[in-house]
Amino acid sequence: MLDRRRSPSEAGMKNELSSVLDALPGLVWTALPDGRVDHVNRAWCEYTGQSVEAAAADGWPAVMHPEDLGALLKRWWHPGELIEMRARLRRFDGSYRAFALRLCPAKDETGTIIQWHGMATDIEAYLPSTPTDVRDINLCAIVDSIPAFIGLADATGQGEYFNRYAREYLGATLEQLLGWNAIDTVHPDDMLAAIATWKHAVATGEPYEFVHRVRRADGAYRWFHVQGLPLRDSEGKIARWFLVDADIEDQKRGDVLLAGEKALLERVAQGRSRAEILDAFCHLVEDTFTGCRCSVMLLDPTGTRMESTAGPHLPANFVSVISGCAIGVDVGPCPMAVRLREQVIAPDLTNETRWASTHWPALAMAHGLRACWSTPVIAASGETIGVFAIYFDRPTSPTARDLALIGQLNHIAGIAIERMRSQRSIEQALDQLRLSEDRLRSILDATPGFVWSTDASGSVDFLNQRWSEYTGMTLDDCYGYGWTAAVHPDDAPALAVYWQTLLESGQPGEYEARLRRHDGVYRWFLIRATPQRDGWGHVVKWYGANTDIEDRKQAEMLLAGEKKLLAMMARTAPLPHILDEVCRLIETVMDGALCSVVLVDPRRSQPAREEGALLYLQAGAAPHVPSALIERVTGRPARASDDPMAWSALHVSSVISVDLRAEPRWDDWRAEAMASGIHANWSTPITCVAGQVAGVLSIGFRQPRAPEPMHQALIARFTHLIHIAIECAYWESALKQSEAFLAKAQRLSQTGTFSWRVATDEIVWSDEIYRIMEIAPGIEPNFEMIYARIHPEDLPLVHDMLTRQRLDGRDFEQEHRLMMPDGRIKHVRLVAHANRDDEGGLSYIAAVQDVSQRWHSEETLGKVRSELTHVARVASLGALTASIAHEVNQPLAGIITNANTCLRMLAADPPNVDGARETARRTIRDGNRASEVIQRLRALFAKKELAPEPVDLNEATREVLAMLLGELQRNSVVLQPEFTDELPAVRGDRVQLQQVIMNLILNASDAMRSIDGRLHHLRVTTGVDGQGRVYLAVRDNGSGFEAQDSERLFHAFYTTKASGMGIGLSVSRSILENHGGELWASANDGPGACFTFALPAWSVSAVPDRAHGPIRVDASLLAPRFGETP
Repeated sequence: MLDRRRSPSEAGMKNELSSVLDALPGLVWTALPDGRVDHVNRAWCEYTGQSVEAAAADGWPAVMHPEDLGALLKRWWHPGELIEMRARLRRFDGSYRAFALRLCPAKDETGTIIQWHGMATDIEAYLPSTPTDVRDINLCAIVDSIPAFIGLADATGQGEYFNRYAREYLGATLEQLLGWNAIDTVHPDDMLAAIATWKHAVATGEPYEFVHRVRRADGAYRWFHVQGLPLRDSEGKIARWFLVDADIEDQKRGDVLLAGEKALLERVAQGRSRAEILDAFCHLVEDTFTGCRCSVMLLDPTGTRMESTAGPHLPANFVSVISGCAIGVDVGPCPMAVRLREQVIAPDLTNETRWASTHWPALAMAHGLRACWSTPVIAASGETIGVFAIYFDRPTSPTARDLALIGQLNHIAGIAIERMRSQRSIEQALDQLRLSEDRLRSILDATPGFVWSTDASGSVDFLNQRWSEYTGMTLDDCYGYGWTAAVHPDDAPALAVYWQTLLESGQPGEYEARLRRHDGVYRWFLIRATPQRDGWGHVVKWYGANTDIEDRKQAEMLLAGEKKLLAMMARTAPLPHILDEVCRLIETVMDGALCSVVLVDPRRSQPAREEGALLYLQAGAAPHVPSALIERVTGRPARASDDPMAWSALHVSSVISVDLRAEPRWDDWRAEAMASGIHANWSTPITCVAGQVAGVLSIGFRQPRAPEPMHQALIARFTHLIHIAIECAYWESALKQSEAFLAKAQRLSQTGTFSWRVATDEIVWSDEIYRIMEIAPGIEPNFEMIYARIHPEDLPLVHDMLTRQRLDGRDFEQEHRLMMPDGRIKHVRLVAHANRDDEGGLSYIAAVQDVSQRWHSEETLGKVRSELTHVARVASLGALTASIAHEVNQPLAGIITNANTCLRMLAADPPNVDGARETARRTIRDGNRASEVIQRLRALFAKKELAPEPVDLNEATREVLAMLLGELQRNSVVLQPEFTDELPAVRGDRVQLQQVIMNLILNASDAMRSIDGRLHHLRVTTGVDGQGRVYLAVRDNGSGFEAQDSERLFHAFYTTKASGMGIGLSVSRSILENHGGELWASANDGPGACFTFALPAWSVSAVPDRAHGPIRVDASLLAPRFGETP
């Protein structure tokens, strides 16, 4: 702390110095050599919430971020170093902001540090968030708008982005700066050190910090303080570097300015003489601009002449001449600058003509002065209080940087001169204060927001006119706590608690609440409050501002509400819940609204009726609308004359009733609504994709109200959301119903479905397959599980079929057996359809049907049919026997009678030869007659006379299969036809050949009838053998025959069947031999036998090409001649 034993004048200077420091932008402090703070300015106290005493009592380290405090203390103890670094300082509310710190040591004549001077500048706004993608247009626009040198480098240190400010400063495009190209703009003397430091930072991941010169587009170099921070990803790896180059050219030059400024202000604070202070100012200017000489002059109290001139390095006679001169544009540059209140630059006095009528140019050049820059010193009040001039012994003009420095010097001069004239300025300030208050009130009243102030207890003592215009309340009614009447009732309690918390804590804060407008409408406002403290840190007043955030608040609530609604739709929440949430969201966004939704009942309504739409409305949601109003419009046919919802639904148009008191329609409904406190209604139809009405959104208000464009946009938005919800609910319901129907259908038909992706063997199947396979639901299906359920005897066949289908990629069918864990057998039928995706991947969509019941039924039916056939055959045999006996009986009786007569005639004496001869003739006649009868009966069953014709053996076989299909199915025969395409025709009788084929197939079926434990497989094959003959082979897996019986099978009346006659194969071989062919039998490698016949081809023109058809025969194979009788 400053020595309290100083004189009153020194204390006054101390106060003046404090005032000067308080006026500086930024946090300013001074510290003793050991680091203890002895003074902080007001900005420090307001930002940190610390008092001067707390900061002086070593309380200031608590303000530094712990991670930055160590670095500051480490650099503090480096003797005599200028400290420049970035650190985070804690604000009174506990949050940290980034500051640029500068600590400069003050030394005595021996070089010993006697004091530290520091300043902190808030740079939080210049540190943008880490961009995730520099190509993002919005982010680039933001970064480009920052007036600082900002760049990005990748993890290896190569540049990948520079903002517009950097590109314009360097005069290069982004492409020219990428990689390591930007290093060429560094001053050659600084380049090696800059590269080494940058590479070290990239290699170690430590922050980069370096000071070097960078070439501007015009070739000039300026000093920059470069900082680079690594940006890391979630794994802690460096993703890129963020670079900020701060132009410190002015700072470098300003170091001298800062030291001189401090010395000057110390002289002012110490009450030094005017001459000494003005000489110190001249020294400061001359130290700032190399090779110049300075003079400063003050105006007399009248403001018409110069006085108190100082120019320590100018010739005395020159100073004496310019002192006391009058103010005027034609006297010299300094009087001219004062008169014009603007800077006057005379870059070359030898060519200057503005003051040719005076002796000043000649006098100046006589003392070696060749250029003069004169700047008027204007006080904060706007009064010109002096002028200072900078002289050079060479012609020169100021640069922009020079003008900026002159501006700073002008500011310092103004402070110093004003302090010297403080007594008079105080009197003038009092008058200005009164004028300023009026001006301030005018400004506050014109501010587009509410500005207010309270005393320390929180009682309002000021409100601008905007408040009164918005609320409709008089200012007198709002003073004290009367303003709370405009706060929304739902927000008032929490706002009162928060305001009391601020009053007790003395900390600034902000709160969001709704305030009532003069028309009764509430709008959201952001209420900010900041305390004003005295020198001891006590709150003496509160200042605040209320900003209208209704649009932002609505946007936030609407966005949050829509996200919630879409989430509810995504998880298929019930439609009434979604509609209820929509209504509540509308009531939140539209203050004072009462929302309801009624839906069109699709089951009872007839929207497309010719005589007009018939609609029934049903309740959807109405969280706060009286139930009586909803009951009035629902449950009955909608009539446009009854209520606005019905009118909107029937006309498919919005209806707006701004004031129900003036509404001539819907008398009963209107009376009910007004009795419930509703005085306005906006009803809007909700249409579906087809344009039909799905419902009506109704919004009521307790006060007459017309929709604004914003409301109309919101209504369109909400009806669209409701439309989406209704459509989702409809399709979800339809999907569930469809799934239920499918599950029921599969259950009834005992059919399950599945998909098989061949590349991955991924299988997905329906619940019905779990039931068929008797596997617990939820277990992931796989082939190991499937194979475990297939009957062991059928497993090779199924495995071969699946192996073939992996390659063929064709539709297929299959019947096989399943064996359950308890030994039960199930028969299933598999039908599959092949598909290929865009990349050629093969998959199958298939159905599996449990045909066990059908199989057992067909087996039983087959047995019954077999028995009936046997009975029919027996009956036919009896009829045939009776027929033969009847036809042959008469000729035989005649023969016997004639024979007996012949014997009697020959036995007579003498023998009756003629009579015997006649009787013999009759016997011959009756014998011939009997022979004819037998021939005629045999002709009925004998072979027809050979009628050769070209016969397509494939087609003939298909016709036989079509006739026998039912018989084969009854015998549970799995038929596998394998016909060669383009088979040559054979020469023969079609009917007889079909009789042979039928006999061979029925024999094969009979041979498998007694076989249990395996499927009955029958393969019928056609082709051309090596001799060019056309063959047909019938192969079964029945009981087969012994090798020694291969020829006996074709003998007449030889049979291996209990009920057979043994003539079928014999007759078949005879038929084929008559056709020039042959018939033979062979045993299979496994069970069963194969019967083959071969015939000469009519013409041999085809090459065998066996094509495998489906495993199970179906009607499509027999379609060409299905139903024909051969």
